[in-house]
Amino acid sequence: MTSGGTSGTQTSPSWTPIPVLRGVVIPATGGDTIWSNTHAAYESLPAPLKLLAENLWAIHSNAYDYAAVRPRASAEERKHFEEVFTSTVYETEHPVVRVHPETGERSLLLGNFVQRFVGLSKSDSSKLYELFQSYVTTPENTVRWRWQAGDVAIWDNRATQHYAVNDYGAEHRIVRRATVDGDVPVSVDGRRSATQVKSAKTAAKAA
Repeated sequence: MTSGGTSGTQTSPSWTPIPVLRGVVIPATGGDTIWSNTHAAYESLPAPLKLLAENLWAIHSNAYDYAAVRPRASAEERKHFEEVFTSTVYETEHPVVRVHPETGERSLLLGNFVQRFVGLSKSDSSKLYELFQSYVTTPENTVRWRWQAGDVAIWDNRATQHYAVNDYGAEHRIVRRATVDGDVPVSVDGRRSATQVKSAKTAAKAA
């Protein structure tokens, strides 16, 4: 992760339960990271919304709208997204509510990889997504970290989202990431996430 920040809360990919970030170059002001507790978000849902969420599945894809999420990304970052991150496009069905394999706690599994909800239109999915996501991003369910060079942050990605605040102008921000391979999300009724589409991008033809 380098300068440019993000403009929306996100999860690391669902197969990386324990991400690690290390602050390398930190701007004099700004560039904080905000984490959201998605278990607390689930618990704060009214009972009818909990029931709805527990019965919903979402299509996640690595081919999301990168320009909307990273509007100030550099040309190099956009190239890396196109040529590396989305060199193979995945679409996977994940439960909207996942059960933590160690604690048994339930949490909302959302973030910017979500494309739509299974069985719903894109329009309906967008409205419903914003409703659930509002519980994730409410200040009562978040914590904010002010980085210093050398800081290391480790968190449980199975019950969090995170957001790098893009408020440091032209200053540089470099944060290195490492991740640990992990478990497959499981729904409240015991079903496991499943990849539905996996396809390599076709190389563009030369003019």
